Amino acid sequence: MQKICSIKIGQPFSMKEIKMQTRNELFHAAQQKIAAYRQQAIMTAEAKRSAAYSNPLVVEANKAHNRAGLNLAKAAAIGGNIEKAKKELVEANQALEDTLKQAGYSDASFSPIYHCPKCQDTGTKDGVPCECVANVARCLRRDEINAASPLGLCQFNTFQVERYSDQPEKELGISPRKYMEKLLRYCQNYAEKFSQNSPNLLFMGRTGLGKTHLALAIADSVLGKGYDVLYTSSAALAAQLGKEHFNYANNDEWLTACQEADLLILDDLGTEYITPLTISVLYELINTRMLTHRPTIYTTNITDQNIFVARYTEKVSSRMLGGCKMFKFFGDDQRLK
Repeated sequence: MQKICSIKIGQPFSMKEIKMQTRNELFHAAQQKIAAYRQQAIMTAEAKRSAAYSNPLVVEANKAHNRAGLNLAKAAAIGGNIEKAKKELVEANQALEDTLKQAGYSDASFSPIYHCPKCQDTGTKDGVPCECVANVARCLRRDEINAASPLGLCQFNTFQVERYSDQPEKELGISPRKYMEKLLRYCQNYAEKFSQNSPNLLFMGRTGLGKTHLALAIADSVLGKGYDVLYTSSAALAAQLGKEHFNYANNDEWLTACQEADLLILDDLGTEYITPLTISVLYELINTRMLTHRPTIYTTNITDQNIFVARYTEKVSSRMLGGCKMFKFFGDDQRLK
């Protein structure tokens, strides 16, 4: 797992549009990385051996060992004192070992050091994929999300509820701080008990109120439990799906990746360029994830449900609004603080 950077909430972060891999692509990428680990381990071990055998004393001891082996082979082939040849080979072998030890090398010095001792970086154990493949795939996914979002900054323990007002909010009946404390606990519990039966979530509110932070904190926790999590901004998704629609060679890979992820974070709904294609693909994505019981977390700055319906059509918005637990965020822009 990657180390979490200790950077204050509100520090600017540059969002990038990064293409996420499908589950199968991620699995193959993990296998390739593990194969590279194995190759590197073997090459490193060979380099150590070469360095050891360039030592003048080791060179001489190795020559004596080779001569003894050759003498034994000759004795066996054309006749000779085999027992004497065997004894000389044993002595030469011991002399070589002693010389290597004097030069600072042990029996294990030339053995490859694998990342995964269980499968020796082959990626399989007892005929099935080793758990290291899933671990590497999870790290690769984390790298992808980190490149596209401030995942490394957005943890539950960095969500500072004290930044929110402690003055009662008329619409809430309590202060935004109390409300956000409850919402934080709900999100922590959601992540802790995450499963296919977890509900979809819709975070609504003005810019800078912590919607993306909490969504990514859930993603980070769920990812750590071994689930496949995919993050994308709504604008990046719409742009990429538009490109794929007119590029038949890609076969809608992003849509597939979004459909099959255990948890999808669809950030900043309302920032994408709306076209009939966008609406059609968004409907397909939402409907497929609902039918296959794969939870989705949406965030949006749109707080008026009528605007939501007008923008996404009743067909799409009814599935989002009706199929989600909705949470409205209150308070002042935390980024400005």
